[in-house]
This record gives sequence, C-alpha cells and structure tokens, in this order.
Amino acid sequence: MSLLKLPYEMVSYVLDELDLDDVWQLSLTCSHLRSLVTESNIAKRLLESKAPAATETQNARVTKDYAHELRRLLKRRQSISSVTPYLAAVVGFGEDWIYRNGVLCYIRQGQLRILNLHGSAADEIVVNIRLLLNEAIPESRKIRNYRLRPLNVSNNIVSCLHYYKQPDTNSHHCGSSYAGTLVVFSAQVHKVLTARRLENFEPEKLVPFEIGITHCFEIFNGHIYSLSNHSELEEEEADWVSPYHCLRIPLSFNGVAKLKPDGLLRRNHRDGPMDQRWTFMKMFKDEATGEIKVVESRKEWIKGSSSTTRTYYTTTISWPSEQESHSVSDSNEGGSDGSNTSENNFGGNSISPGYQGNLGNEPDQGNAEAQPDNGNPEPGDSESNHQQGDRPPRILPPRDPRDVHPGDDSSKGPVFLRNKCGIMSYHPSCQTFVDLVDDPSPSNPGKQRMRIRGGTRHRRRPEEIEDWSRCSKVKRSLSVAEKHFEEVYKLYKHEEPIAWPPNQDPESPNPALAQLYEILSPPNYAGEITGDWDERSFVYAAGASGGNKQKALVPWRWSKKGQAVRKGKADSKGEADGKEEADGKERTDGGNTGAWHQD
Repeated sequence: MSLLKLPYEMVSYVLDELDLDDVWQLSLTCSHLRSLVTESNIAKRLLESKAPAATETQNARVTKDYAHELRRLLKRRQSISSVTPYLAAVVGFGEDWIYRNGVLCYIRQGQLRILNLHGSAADEIVVNIRLLLNEAIPESRKIRNYRLRPLNVSNNIVSCLHYYKQPDTNSHHCGSSYAGTLVVFSAQVHKVLTARRLENFEPEKLVPFEIGITHCFEIFNGHIYSLSNHSELEEEEADWVSPYHCLRIPLSFNGVAKLKPDGLLRRNHRDGPMDQRWTFMKMFKDEATGEIKVVESRKEWIKGSSSTTRTYYTTTISWPSEQESHSVSDSNEGGSDGSNTSENNFGGNSISPGYQGNLGNEPDQGNAEAQPDNGNPEPGDSESNHQQGDRPPRILPPRDPRDVHPGDDSSKGPVFLRNKCGIMSYHPSCQTFVDLVDDPSPSNPGKQRMRIRGGTRHRRRPEEIEDWSRCSKVKRSLSVAEKHFEEVYKLYKHEEPIAWPPNQDPESPNPALAQLYEILSPPNYAGEITGDWDERSFVYAAGASGGNKQKALVPWRWSKKGQAVRKGKADSKGEADGKEEADGKERTDGGNTGAWHQD
C-alpha cells in the first residue's frame, strides 16, 4: 500500500522509526507529504520524541507553534551539514569581546555594547564604562590606565574583569603589583550587582586561550559544570590512560560534587601520539536525550600511522549516586547536592560513563578486562606502574561508533596550518565538523580570504554495510584501535569536505560573491582571526592584535521575523560609521557590505 494512503495513525508509527533528517527528505518528495513538517500535531510529536532538549522545542512549548519550530530546526541542521549558512553580516567594531549564549558583548570607544544575535535584536544595549566603574569601584575614579575585559553574559547579566597596575610604593619590591576586581552588573537595568576585589591578582597568569582547549565551563540544569582534560604525567604513567576531571557546583553554592578520577576516562595514550595544538572541547546538552556531553577534537597518529587524523569524540558526563561520588562540602550541611543528582543521572555505565558497546557488536564493559592487547608489552605496562597507589589498571572500553567521527586526514588536501584555522567546531546533532579557515585564492595567494570548510557523514544502507563486512574479512589483521575505526567506517559514509563560499571565476566574476568575500575578509581588517561558536552561529573578529576589530556573524539559521542586523561601512582608516539598518538585505551602494543573505 502506498504511504499516501495510510491512515494518520499508521504514518505516525512509520515516523517513529525515522530520523528527523529522513522526515525532512520525505516531506520534500511531494506536496501531500509536506504536511509532515506543516501539521502542528505531527510536528509536536516529532519534536518531543526526537529532539526534546533542542532550543527549538523549548521555544515551541512557549509559542505553541510546533510546525514553525520544527522547520527551523530542520533547516538549521540542513544548513550545517551542507555547509551553507543563511547569512553573513558585520555586527560590530571594537576591541575586547565575547560571544556567549547567542549574545555578543564587546568594548568600543569607552562603551560596553551588548547585542542579542539569537534574538535578532534591532538595538544594542550600551553601557558607559566610566559610569559603571564609578559606581562599582569608587576608588578607580582617578585611574585612567586600566583594562576591562568581559568574561560572560547570560540573561542580561554581565561579568567583567577590571584591573590596573598599582603604583610601586616600595623601592625594594621587585616586579609589578596589580589590583583586580570582578564586576557583575545587570545590563537591562544598568545596576551593579556585585564588585569583589581579587586578592594577589596576577594578570600574566590569565590564560583565556586555554578555555575550550584544556578547560571548559557551562551551566546546565541549575549547576555550573567545570571540565578539564589536563592530567599530571605521574597519573598517566600508571597505565597510560588519562581521564577527564569534572566538577559540578549547584548555583546555590552549597557544595561541590566531583567525579572520581576513574569515572570519566578519556583516551589510552598507547593508541598513538597526539598534536595538542588541534585539540578543542565543548560541553553541550544532547538534543535527543537531554544528556550532558562533551565533544573533543584530537589530531592523532593512530597506532603509529604516517598520517594524522582529526577525530571528534563524544562522551556522556554521567554522575553516579551520592554515595558513590566524591563530594567536597563547603558547608556543614553535606553539600553534595545529592537531592538534585537523581534528575541529572543520565544513565550509562557506572564504571566509565560515556562509553558504550559497539551497538551490541562488542563485549560489554564488564568483560573489557578479558581483552588482551595482542599480548605485546607496551610502554608503562609494568606491575609497579599498574599498581601505583594500589589502583588496578584502568581499562578503556570500546566507544560507540556513533560517538567517534574521523574527520580530516592529512593525506587528503588541502592541508591547513593551525594558525590558518580561526574556528574549529563540531555539531553532534548533524554529525558535521565545520572550520573557519584562511584559504587564499590561487590568483592572489598573499591576500587573506576566510572560508568555511566542513564535512559530514551519513549512515550506510544495510546492503552497503553487508558489502563492507564481506570486504573486511580478507583484510590484514588489525590492532584494537584500528578495528574500532573499521567499525566506524563500516557504519558511516564520510563525505569529502566542502568549502563555502565557492571560488570566484576570474573570467566572469560574480559581484554578489565578491561582496560576500568582503564581509568575510574585510580589506581594512586583515590579520589575526579569533572566534567562537555555538550550535546556531559563528562569530569571529578580524584585525590586528590589540587594535580595533570587525566582528562578523555567520548564522546557520535566521529568523525572518527578526531581520535586524547591525551593519556598518569602514572608511580608509578602518573606523566604522556604526549605522543601524533593519532590512538585513544585500547592499548595493558600492561600499563595504554590511550583510549578505540567501533567499
């Protein structure tokens, strides 16, 4: 029987077995099936069952427009996996800046400017820095040589770091002393919430570049999560296995919960060396399950391979029960936030959360110790090391192939240097990695040209998996790590990376494409590229280090009901006029373009 003739109830059962991407492709086959993404009841069922933790689903629960939010989610994922953003726009000019929770916060000409990009805000919130400091730190009124750095912004609550060099009153004192203050204020009502003096403050110890590389912080479900992939050498030498270190602090600050060192294993260093420069990690909430996870990118030489591979690993952060967790209390009330751990116990294996069997094809964790590594001795594989601190050797169980995505292989061109990659990102919901790279045109290799480059993968059809399995039987014997990657390649078809925007045709140049490249690579702001990203947007700054920079926005989804985009032209001195326009459309005035978008 044709799918078009099935009753509504039967169609709903069919949809239960499909991924959201499959539903989207099915809705494009004919006008009748278009109702799969336009009918409210179907859309609600799809969102609540397949993406209950997605931002679009949360919005739909408020607006009740499930069909609209379903299409927004599907278009966002399609935009990411095809590496085709909806818009490129200039959103600001300034100095220090941060991008958090869809909000851009930056400093320009003595003002702190806040622009909600996800909310498509038409106007910025502008805060006079001098007036702010006069209220928060009265003793700083006479200080003119200082530094103010935005740290975080959420729900119009902004935290900043203010510091300055103190005059040296002791001639025998070596070095410089600094006064530092943490300032937290409400940007909406222009009110200082707190200002706390930092004792023994040393700005040279600030390492913001380590955030997102060795440490990351997020707020989920009323808790502050802190995660680190840094381990001491002595800890790794025991068995060459390194863990993640994770803390969870309730916003009530009544205690700190800490995972045991063996509770969240990261990697076995016997699998091969790693290039730390390409490492990044980010915590996120899984859209399908609501679990807290971390995705980490690592560039590795797997088992001594001559070529490196950037692989993206996803690990579930699962908390054990209160009795099993190692808790450090800040009060006399226990402080393990045990009353709240039940709602955040996301399941998984209690010995090593975040690792699962290979879809039933691998032994479970309980049998992991019965898998010898070919019986060959390895560095550090000694009884004294294994028993360091009376701790048994840690066994890294096999990962689920869905949580391992081999990306760029250095044997496949082009090859980009690390300093040519302004942003590296991975989107687990789309199984897609996306980078912002400096890829000069062959016709002008000395000119900076920013492009977005990404690659995705898709599940193979059952017959393709069978063909792969038959071919793999005649292959040479493989190590444990190589067998695991073979399982990944058997289940997934990896597409070749693609770049956006397309190359300009030198014989017949496209004016719109040239205009787009001017937004992504502003002529007056060539130089250092720094950026940040989330599941919906890229935001990056271009310009000389320490100077005025242009901020560019590249969103994967755009709201038609909120097309306001901050746009500005840059003059020959690199200063912006900062004009406000609210159409968000293509500029045709011959100047530097403020925005470009697809219809």
